[in-house]
Amino acid sequence: MPIGNSGIAGVPLQEDETPELKEVVMGLHWDPSEGDANVHPENLDALCVLFDREQQVVEIIHPGNPRSSNGSVVHTGDSRTGASQWDDERIFVFLEALPADVMTLVFIVASASGKPIREARGASCHISDHATEYQWVNMELTTLDTQTTYCVGTLSRSRTGWELASTAQDLNRDHHAQSAALAALRQFEFARSHELIRAAGIKPE
Repeated sequence: MPIGNSGIAGVPLQEDETPELKEVVMGLHWDPSEGDANVHPENLDALCVLFDREQQVVEIIHPGNPRSSNGSVVHTGDSRTGASQWDDERIFVFLEALPADVMTLVFIVASASGKPIREARGASCHISDHATEYQWVNMELTTLDTQTTYCVGTLSRSRTGWELASTAQDLNRDHHAQSAALAALRQFEFARSHELIRAAGIKPE
């Protein structure tokens, strides 16, 4: 099945059945800004921070780094307007292909503009099974407080497989993940702004 941001046809589950965690997708959606706000549209980003067993960051997947080193985590691409009918950004995780040293994945939503996430119209996020669309997390981000970054879910490797939690399990790690994600996002935005300046032929004084 191709990877993209369009809707996917789910395989129906039996009553009281939950899918085994194998292929997980984080989906992020928001609506375009209205009126004069279109000059500076809301811009959210989906990120995934990978940790090893020592709780050290292995990789950060985001619009500027859309593919992990072995291809087991893939970002579908940057959206800057929220104009998609479905998810505006997605991150796919193929758990069976993850390196053995990756023990935890933290899914994060961040505001690239620095405005509170809740100000993005219709902002929502889900973490679902790729094949069945079974949702472990379905969150309306407009109900948040003033956060500009937010952990929406955590995948952890256990002896029996992978477990997903939608609430903070490790405050220090989640804070570390948000800080690392925000730093990576700022670096990406800085590099992109310089690319746009060069493309426009503007030379620094």
